[in-house]
Amino acid sequence: MKYVVKLAAVAALWVSAGASAQSFQAGYPQAYAGTDAMAWRADVSGVDDDLTSAALRLVGGIKLDDYLAVEFHGATGGSDDIFGQKIEMDYLIGGFLKGIIPVADGARFYGLLGYSELKLSADGAGSDRDDGISFGGGAEVDINDTFALSADLMRYLSPSEYDFDALSLGLRYRF
Repeated sequence: MKYVVKLAAVAALWVSAGASAQSFQAGYPQAYAGTDAMAWRADVSGVDDDLTSAALRLVGGIKLDDYLAVEFHGATGGSDDIFGQKIEMDYLIGGFLKGIIPVADGARFYGLLGYSELKLSADGAGSDRDDGISFGGGAEVDINDTFALSADLMRYLSPSEYDFDALSLGLRYRF
């Protein structure tokens, strides 16, 4: 997993290298960080009830130009019961390429494509770690030159046993 995240970051930098001289004049690259409230859902195959809970997600990234960024997610928290057993999200980490579409002054849509790792624990049954391709999309609206509001919907994992999705709302700070 670590190699895929590193490869995605290198690929994003390579893609933007051709426009780097123009980008630096426009104030790029631009680092940002944020925190989100994340509502997650694990839809387990063959089970009527979904696991649902809330977590804290931290986001960090580098906007390479008006249309491309590299972004990283880290989340933890939340648990739910299924068949009398408590399932807890230990952590979620991921690295993404972020395609950006400006739609108005201070507003933009974006798509995320990358790779994530998820660790879930069950009381008395140990833990399980899965990783795989992740994708999603969202929107950002600037509050001012430094802060923006963000919302996105992600499909973090989809192994054969379950789908792990999350809806996040948060605040971004641009350095």
